[in-house]
Amino acid sequence: MGSRKGWQGLLGAGLIAAVGVAEAAPWRSVLYPSTWTPGYSQPGNTSRFLHDFSYAGYRMRQAEPPVRTDRVLDVTQAPYFADNTGTSDVTAVLQQALDDAGAVAGGGVVYLPRGTYRVAPPAGKPYALLIRYSNVVLRGQGATSTFLYNFATDMRSKRVVQVGPRDTTVSWTSASTAATALTQDAPNQATRIQVASVSGYTVGTWLVVRADLTATRSAELNMGTEWTSLPGPSFYRQVVAVDAATRMLTLDIPLRQGLLMRDAARVYRVPAHLSEVGVEHLAIGMRENPTPGLAEEDYTVQGTGAYQVHESTALLMNHVVDGWVRGVGSYRPPSNTQDVHVLSNGIDLNYARNVTVEGCEINKPQYKGGGGNGYLYSIRSSDSLVKDSVSYGGRHNFDFRSMHTTGNVLFNNRVSNGEKVSDFHMHLSAANLVDNTTLYQERFEAADRSPYGTTSHGVTTTESVFWNTNGAKPPSYGGTSVVRSQQYGQGYVIGMRGSATGVDVSVTTKTAPADFAEVAQSGNELVPQSLYVDQVQKRLGRAVEHDARVLVYQAENLKPTSTPDPSSTGVEAGPELGGVRYHNTSAVGAKVTYTLHPRTVGTFAVRVRTKRNNGRGQYRLDVNGVAVGGTQDEYSATTQFVEVELGTVTFTDLEPQAFTFTTVGKNAASTGYNVALDVIRLVRQ
Repeated sequence: MGSRKGWQGLLGAGLIAAVGVAEAAPWRSVLYPSTWTPGYSQPGNTSRFLHDFSYAGYRMRQAEPPVRTDRVLDVTQAPYFADNTGTSDVTAVLQQALDDAGAVAGGGVVYLPRGTYRVAPPAGKPYALLIRYSNVVLRGQGATSTFLYNFATDMRSKRVVQVGPRDTTVSWTSASTAATALTQDAPNQATRIQVASVSGYTVGTWLVVRADLTATRSAELNMGTEWTSLPGPSFYRQVVAVDAATRMLTLDIPLRQGLLMRDAARVYRVPAHLSEVGVEHLAIGMRENPTPGLAEEDYTVQGTGAYQVHESTALLMNHVVDGWVRGVGSYRPPSNTQDVHVLSNGIDLNYARNVTVEGCEINKPQYKGGGGNGYLYSIRSSDSLVKDSVSYGGRHNFDFRSMHTTGNVLFNNRVSNGEKVSDFHMHLSAANLVDNTTLYQERFEAADRSPYGTTSHGVTTTESVFWNTNGAKPPSYGGTSVVRSQQYGQGYVIGMRGSATGVDVSVTTKTAPADFAEVAQSGNELVPQSLYVDQVQKRLGRAVEHDARVLVYQAENLKPTSTPDPSSTGVEAGPELGGVRYHNTSAVGAKVTYTLHPRTVGTFAVRVRTKRNNGRGQYRLDVNGVAVGGTQDEYSATTQFVEVELGTVTFTDLEPQAFTFTTVGKNAASTGYNVALDVIRLVRQ
């Protein structure tokens, strides 16, 4: 299929309807043959190429975020004795535990067992809790068990949890006087740069590579002189080799734009970022703001609720490298009269690099007005990964922002019911990948946003890729497309599947020619199913990521619907992401039901991973009341994690599906009836 031609939109029109019926024959993009290597471009058109996105994620995917079991500080024990009933303010004691963990070599884990922990920003602080040391992890007992409750309602420009250096001079965009000039232009995708002097640069040095946004460059981007007040493109990189003879520095990750001496291309060292920091297995909820005034522009009007909650954020990772956010959710505090989880924004990665966000679900902000509110996942980082996560009901559920936002990957996420589109939001966030994203009543855009923004957002991206998008349901706010791509220079839409597959590649005067779209055949037959997964395997020589056809549901993140709830969560080293849910019972007949949201219709193999030992019972799984597979015996003489395929289910719609686990007996050798559930996987057939 290497000779297939991409479908191009027409100037002024550009709406492409992808085929809705899967063809039997597999196909490949002309931009990604089986022999692809970094730097490959379409024969006959060297301007069309795909970046290597495989560096995205913790430690460039050479390792997984650890599940630490050493030096765990339980905040409910001495010397902290934190109240976990939600009655008392425990901000100070939790902060003390975080500082204590960071004050010793190697850091530690601050553990919040099951319960509710009430916090609020102290006077004069823009955060309730600050992780300011490397090697510190804030951990709960699971997103359905540990609740971090922010009870302050005046949260303008404040965060519940902030991860990053305090009072830092770290900057990716400073006008550093200690810069070293490049003595050759650095091309797009370069990993080697020539500088005036390599003095002071050694293997392991962290540096910023950047250029100015000169009037000439602003004009080249079709933005006239509108962007000359902005910092130019910048890349946070580490030196992996130094050649003193040629004055060459070799970087660990390719550049995502070319940098020119004309635009004062240069490098400079910066203080170290935080590293090996994580937030995991907890839910964050924010008390609703009762003050009237939540209209679109009320964030500028003092005394309104919108003004008080403007740009508040649940979790900010700022100037972090090799960090993670794992199994973090949002929740509706019992104090809220409205179905509100957070006041405005959710997870924000800003000036961060190689952060993995996995198995998270952030929903339902109170304020979704202008000025940067209601953004559930803000990507303002480089080479970070958001995977197997969910957003629901934001203004912009996912958004990319600013020129330092490059090389990031969204993989296998569900984006649902946004008030407005998920999008590339401002100022040329170059070379990012949206891979196997499910859009449910949602559109994702990479559009020219002129003239929105105090400084015009303008052309929002270039050389970004939509790969094998699953259009599950059209957006309720109308329109005939679920993907709209009008990027500066080249942009790519490759593979569409699902019931809503409209693609809009119309252009503006700033974005001609039309973006490259290959959607004439169903994404169900696209090879590979995931660009990111395949590129990681090519670079590392091994598979380190699950298949794109797999939907992953971590049991510790699923809220049981049984009453009373006969289950509990635990965090330990053996489970897939460190969390496991125990179905606690001493008798036959106990049931626990979870509601799962499928991302596409069709037939799925059901796989269940459990923790077996000599105290386990036997269970049966029913999906919507129909048994799937036979009785599963969880007894084992030794502790082991086992994954089994139970059978298949077929979903004809995208309504919630009830998965019920019922204890039906126990092995004669077993001492108990419990079942320990780690992961449910649905594998698209």
